[in-house]
Formats: sequence, C-alpha cells, structure tokens
Amino acid sequence: MQDMEEYDDEINLLDYINVLKKHYGLIFIIVAVSVLATGISSFLSPRIYQATAAIIPAAQSREQSGMGTIAAQFGISTAPASNVSEIVRLLKSNILMERVIKRYNLLSVFFEKEALKEMPDTNKTWNGIRYLKNVFKVTLNQQGGIIELSAEFTDPKTAADILNYILTELTDYMSSEARRVADTNKKYLESLIDKNADPLIGEKIYSLIAKQIETSMMAEVKENFAFKILDPPKVPDKKIKPKIRKNIMLSFVTSLFAAVLIAFFIEYIGNIKKRENLKKSKE
Repeated sequence: MQDMEEYDDEINLLDYINVLKKHYGLIFIIVAVSVLATGISSFLSPRIYQATAAIIPAAQSREQSGMGTIAAQFGISTAPASNVSEIVRLLKSNILMERVIKRYNLLSVFFEKEALKEMPDTNKTWNGIRYLKNVFKVTLNQQGGIIELSAEFTDPKTAADILNYILTELTDYMSSEARRVADTNKKYLESLIDKNADPLIGEKIYSLIAKQIETSMMAEVKENFAFKILDPPKVPDKKIKPKIRKNIMLSFVTSLFAAVLIAFFIEYIGNIKKRENLKKSKE
C-alpha cells in the first residue's frame, strides 16, 4: 500500500514537470519580457541621490529653567527653548518650507520653465511646498534625541544644498523668533519697574531683563543657538535609486512565479475542455 502511495506521488511530480516542459516557451517569454522591461525602465529612470544630516537641540541650562519659573510669576514666557518636538514640527511646517522656497528660488529648480508658466500663480507656492515635502524627510531618533534629515534629488549637489537651505532657514527663523519674544518680554518687564516698590521684586525684574538681553544677543550670534549640527550635509557620491540589480532579481522571481501559475491555469482549462469533449464524444 505504501509503495502505491509513493508511486502516485512520483506520477503527480512527473505531471507537474511535464506541465512546465509543455509550457516552457510561454514561461520563458513571460520571464524574459518582464526582466527586460524592468531592466530597461530601471536603466532609463533618473538617478536619485540622497544627502543626509543630523542635528540635536541645544541643551537648556538649569539657570534658564529657573529663570523660566521666575518669569512665569510675572505672566511672561521666556524665549522658546529649543526642544526636539518643536524643531521637528518646524522642519515639517508649511511656513518653513515656504520661506526656503522663496528665499532660494527653488520653484525654478523643482519645475521646468514651461510647467511654471502654465501653473496658476496661486498654486505655485503650494506645489513647491508639496514637492519639497516629498523630497525632504525628517526622522527622529527617540533614544538619543537626534533628528536625522535627508533630501533626495536627481542632482547630488542640489540634494545637499536643499538640506543646507533648510538648516540655515531654521536657524534664522528660530533666532528671529527668540529675539522677538525676548524684546517683547524686555519691554513688558521695563514697564513693571515703576509699578513695583518692593526691592526684592525689583531685583527679580532686573534679573529677568538681563536674561532677555542675553537671550537676544545669543540669538543674534545664531551659531548653535537652537540646535547643534552633528553631521553636516555633504554632496553624495553614489545614487540610491534606482537599484537596478535588485529590481531585476525581484522582477525575475515574481514573473517566474506568475508564469508558472499561468501555465498550470492554462493546463487546468485545457483538461476541462478535454473532459467536456470526451463526454460529448461518448454521448
């Protein structure tokens, strides 16, 4: 009995092999066409280069934290501390993207002249923002608090330039915002001096005013004010897309699998028709 089962298994295996032999030409054509088409499309696809950078927020001192508590007693907020979540939100914000696009005239880099002419003026900025968000990515390393940036473009230098533009604009924006907050707080605190006769309160006010002046001066310098660049952008020397060899191998495997399924399906349909014809002939 066991010998009969093994014999049946051998017959089934031979049947499968015979089906593959029978439809070998079809399988070969499907695989060859798929691999050839993938190879040609991958070869003709534009080369994409990726530039990367890494930044980390500037550490806030204990003194700054203490000053923030004192400032809250007077109903003011200190210059916004540079934290990871704030920087990530700014990097992904439309306002920063728009500032970068306008400052460095990136619309002419992203779009052809003819495309820009046909594009409505009201849509140009939004199209530029969408394009920039598509090529620019932000990744947060939760464990180390490091923000990793990447930009992809067909020109390696432009990919690095995009990151430099964004980092420069981020620095300018956060510095100007810190100066604005510090100047507003300074004016408000100065208005409180004449209203308070308590020398202890007056001392706190003067300390806060001095701190606002210091913050404004530090923001003016800009260097490492809001964040520190751990790994500056560099012009990439190798493309990341398309991965021609990987694409061809994937195409070969998937097309071979699909071709085998098609071959067995055709054989199955053929067997059904044979049975129907056999029944008709007997009738």
